[in-house]
Formats: sequence, structure tokens, C-alpha cells
Amino acid sequence: MSEKRPVGRPKGSKSAKKSPKKTAKQTASVRKTPQKKLLQGDIIFALDIGTHSIVGVLAKKINDICEIIDMQTVIHEKRCMADGQIEDISAVAEDIRTVRKLLEERNSIALSKACIAAAGRALKTVRASWEYKLAKDKLITAEVLKTTELDAVRRTCAQYISKINPSQDEPAAFYCVGHSVVSLTLDGFKVIKPEGHRGERLTTEIIAAFLPAYVVESLCAAVDEADLEVASITLEPIAAMNAVIPQELRLINLALCDIGAGTSDVAVSRDGSVVAYGMATVAGDEITEAVMKELLVDFKTAEMIKTSSEDEITYTDVLLAEHKITRKRVMEIIEPASRDLAKVIADEIISANITPPQAIFLVGGSSKLPGLAKMVSEELNIGENRVIIGRKELFRGIRADEKTALGAEHTTPVGIAVSSGKGVSYDFTTITVNGKRLRALDTNRMTVFELLGLAKIKPEQLMASSGKPLSFTLRGEKITLRGKASSPAEIIVNGVSESINTVVTKGDEITIIPAQKGEDASAKLSDYIDLSTVKTFSVTAFDKVVHAGISVYVNQKRALSDRRIHDGDVIETVDLSTVAAIAKELGIDENEQLMLNGREANGSEVLKSGDIITYAKPFTQVSEVITPEEADSSHTETSSASDSSKPVGTTITVNGISSVFPPREDGKPPIFLDIATAFSDNPTELLSRAATITVNGKIARLDEEIFDGDVIIIE
Repeated sequence: MSEKRPVGRPKGSKSAKKSPKKTAKQTASVRKTPQKKLLQGDIIFALDIGTHSIVGVLAKKINDICEIIDMQTVIHEKRCMADGQIEDISAVAEDIRTVRKLLEERNSIALSKACIAAAGRALKTVRASWEYKLAKDKLITAEVLKTTELDAVRRTCAQYISKINPSQDEPAAFYCVGHSVVSLTLDGFKVIKPEGHRGERLTTEIIAAFLPAYVVESLCAAVDEADLEVASITLEPIAAMNAVIPQELRLINLALCDIGAGTSDVAVSRDGSVVAYGMATVAGDEITEAVMKELLVDFKTAEMIKTSSEDEITYTDVLLAEHKITRKRVMEIIEPASRDLAKVIADEIISANITPPQAIFLVGGSSKLPGLAKMVSEELNIGENRVIIGRKELFRGIRADEKTALGAEHTTPVGIAVSSGKGVSYDFTTITVNGKRLRALDTNRMTVFELLGLAKIKPEQLMASSGKPLSFTLRGEKITLRGKASSPAEIIVNGVSESINTVVTKGDEITIIPAQKGEDASAKLSDYIDLSTVKTFSVTAFDKVVHAGISVYVNQKRALSDRRIHDGDVIETVDLSTVAAIAKELGIDENEQLMLNGREANGSEVLKSGDIITYAKPFTQVSEVITPEEADSSHTETSSASDSSKPVGTTITVNGISSVFPPREDGKPPIFLDIATAFSDNPTELLSRAATITVNGKIARLDEEIFDGDVIIIE
């Protein structure tokens, strides 16, 4: 912005006379004492932080009238906002400081707090009803009505704010920036004004408007940086409604559209209440951009061309060429974009009201676009006289000096002042949660629970459960282990341990430590079975190689090593260390006479690696008489033959368990794949899931030959 000089003689004027030199005493006598600024007190400082400009209004409430004291407008030097959202906080803060300084100097006042309004960018609305029990035989007072209204807002925030965007894993932080009472029902009957009545049940139906935290936070951040405190906040269409459509007119189905540079905000009244809100990110800037593209000019030049009332306008394009254009040609350029804007406005009104309303008020700086009112009436198919553009005469409950130029562009800032004066804007309380400053709606009954959404803390984080139990079956007996207990959440308010329902106030410091879920129950096989006794080896039984010894089976699959027990596991230990156990496993009749390594067996013999179990041969009577020497010789030959026919296996250690792998039919040493196949019905799955597969400490190959003494690990 260009530097502004105090009003007076221009610098370097010829008529300025050189003052004679004064002594120090004379200088002291004529030096003016700085005028002391008054404190803000009950003066309302309303700030309309718009996409194109910032408007500041000083006002004072006198009875039911809002008296306008002064106004100041500052145009943004650069595009530091887009679609109602601040992009350059520092630049906006600097413009706020300029507005504040000019108003302070003209009115000798020190401004410390400001009332603001947010555009409806990403606006969400929630409609809810809440019932309250009333004291019997007591009159309903204004205080009771206000308390139930604020409590309805508080409960709506607490219940619905986390449901506004349920698709996200984390609840999005939203601020409630405005609400309207849609209806009041006393003992089942609708009443317009329950004050002074008696009843038992009062139902308050409200419509609450929510904006994402980043929209509100950016506004507050700019005000903070300008060394001002945010006194209250409301929604721009609510502010505009309070300035143009007061309570007594809301019985009529009216729509108001606040058309700024970045957004077009809609509010609809019907049956005595504001019943719907809407918003579109299409507004005056789209018209300006149409001029930019057609005439090849920058935004500032296009804005000048759009708003000029001259019949012929001179401008310079981005190629530094000078041109002249008529006002008529400008209107031709912006007509398509204007019709698009009119359609967007009409669609948003229909979305909020279902049908065309009885009348429409167009306010905001961009509502003055020539022909826009007619285009909107055509889109909605209502009479052109039913669409009116805001002007000074339409402001209700406002008193201003005749010299004060109030127009459609001042609807929102004036409405902010009116809303603050009537107490229908929101006070925000600053509270620190886990080191982060949060702004929350002050309903005088705010609890820790209501801050969870703003702090992005899920309610379930405060209600952790114990660890999961572990149930399994061991040798036919069902065993259940309980998980460890959880650690409860800690809520500390100003250093004192409190609960989730503790009421908090401005300036409180809160620390929320989420609950810690208890550890799940866990166990391993070695916790219940002495694995040192678990040894398997191979024997030959009835011409088949089978596993003998003691094995552990989990879910009918042999466990090769110690492992974690999972929920639902069925664990069995199988003892096949005797001849009888092997015979029973193979389904051999218990009365069948068996032999172990060529000798009769009674079944209780403990097996070892390489043993051979066979059926007993029937006794054959020898007719010849055999001498003891011949008998000894015959026995020796038989024993030798028996020993020579005994298969020799490969002794290996698998996962710490010693085993004997039987010889292959081709007489060759077994390979690693043979070992894996013997230990699992599905060797491919076993090997694909194994983290370690080694032979004698080296990575195993599937075709690697295995010899006596090899150590194999499959984990």
C-alpha cells in the first residue's frame, strides 16, 4: 500500500511559511500533549476478513439498536486469500493492523479485541432435537430457554462432530460456528415463545453449522498476529441474516445469498427460523478471471475493468500494450461467467430450500454485478421484483450517520456487529491440551470429553481393554489364560487428576494420557512340555519306515521345535517308544505275536533307532538231529544273515532332536528335500514359511546330500 500522509498542507507547497526558530522554553510551551486513547470497553470492533478486502466496523449497542460509529475498508494488495480461505496469514494480519490503526486514530480508541465471521467453505450442517425435563409448576424463563439452547448446541457438538466425516480414520477437527433454533415444542405442542408458560417437557430443535478447524484457525491466527483477541465468531450468512432479515421476518420463506469475491453463502428462513445453510466456492473472482483471460491482464487490472463505471476504460495488458474498451464490451465478456454464477446461486438456494423461496436478498460486494439479480430470477423462474440487491434502506435495527455510505458490500461486517450486540455470536475459549492451544466453543459447560475431537483424540483411546485371553487344549484338557489388565487413562487438569466429565474453562491446561491396552495372554510349548524328552527316530515296522519315540502334535501336525501357542490350538503328545505303541498306532491286533530284531517281543520293549518289528514266524519242526556244535554254527550264520539284512539309516539332528533317516531304495544318501518331505505333509509350505534353513550352519540346497552327523535347522 502507498504511504498515507496526515490531512493538511501537501509536502513542498509554496504557501507553506517557514516557522521562526523557537527557544527550548518556547518549544516546550507549544508542544501538544498526546491525546490519551480510550479503552475499547463496550465498543464492538467487527472485522469482515474477505477474499478481496477487509472491512472494519466500530459499533455500539444502544437498547435494541446497533449504532454504526465508523467504518474502514482496506483492499488486499495481493491475492492472499482464495475462496474465503486465508493463504498468506502474515499479509492478512498486516491489512488487519492497517484497518485497526486507521480506526484507532480517527476515534482515539485502543482496540484490543475483534468479532469475526467465517465464510462457509467446506460447511457441514447438522439438525438435531433434544428434550429437557422442566421443573413442575415453575414458569419457563428466558434464562431457562437460553440454557437449553446452549446445552442443545453442546450436546450436538459432542454427539455429531466426530460423525461429520466418518470416512477418515481419525475424526476431523470441526468447529461449531453458528446455530439456529428451528423449533420449540412444549409437552408435544409447538410454541413460538415458551417464555412465561409452564410445562414438563421442552424439546429444542436446532440446526448447527460446522467448519473445519483449519478454516477457523487461519482466521484466528491472522487476528492473533495483528495483536488482537478474537472476542467472538459467527458464520457470514448468519451475520448477514441478522442485518437484513431479523427474527420478525423469518416467518416468510426468504433466501439470502452473500456473494463475496471467493464464496457465495446461502441462508434460508421459514416458519420463524433459519432452517438451512449452503455455500459455493464460486463468486466474484470467477467474473474477474474471465476478464483476465479475455483481455490478457493481471488480476488487479481485471478487477478495475470489472468495477469501473466509465463508458470507456483504458488499460494496459501483460504485453505492455495499451487498449481502450467500452463498458458494453466488458458486459459482453462477463455475461457467460455471470450466468454461471447465477446458476450456481440458484442451485444452492434450491439445495437448501427444495423449492424457490418467496423472495431473495442478494448481498455482498459481488451482488452489485449488473444484471445478476435478473439472471438469478430467470434461473429460479420467479419474478425479477422478488430478487433484490442489498442497500442501506434494507438494514434493520441499524442506525448510522447520513454520511456513512452503507451498501450491499457492508452487509456482513454490519451483521457481525449486530450479531455480537445481540449475543448470537460465539465466544471461543482457549484451552491447552497436551501442549497444543485449542479454541473451543464456550457454552459455560464445556467438558474434557468435548475437547477430544479438537485434540484429535479418539474416545476409545480412553477406554482400553484388558489383553486378549488365550485358550487351547492340552492332552484333552482345556486351558484358558487371561490377558493382563489395562492401564487406565489419565486426565490431568491444571495439575490435578480429573475425569472425562470435568468442566473446563478458559486458560486451563489439560494433559490426556491415553489408556494402555493390557498385554495379550501368551504361552509356548516349552511352558507345558519338557521338550528335552521329545526325541524321534526311525524304525522299520512290517516293512515300512515309521517314526518312533515321543512327538508333539499341534492341530494334528508334528511340531519340529518350540513354538508359540495360538488361540484354539489342540496340543497332544504321542509316545511311540515301545513295540506295543507302534503296533497299536499301526492298527495291529494286540494278540498278534511280534518280533523285535528277530526275537520274540512282549510289547514293552523300548525302541531305538534302526529297530525292526516283524510278525513272528510259525515254529518249524526239524527232523534231523543237530549237535550243539552244529546248532551254534547255525545260530551264528543266522545271526550274521540277520545282521547283514538289517538296514543302516542316516543319523541326523533336526532342530535339536536326534533322528535316524532310513536308507533310500536306490542305496544313495538322502537329500535335503527327502528330510523336509519326511517331516511335513506339505514341505513346500514348510520351507516357504521358514526363516532359517541350514545344514551344518550353511544355507541348505534342496538337492544337498545328507550324511551321518549332519545338523539341520528349519525354523
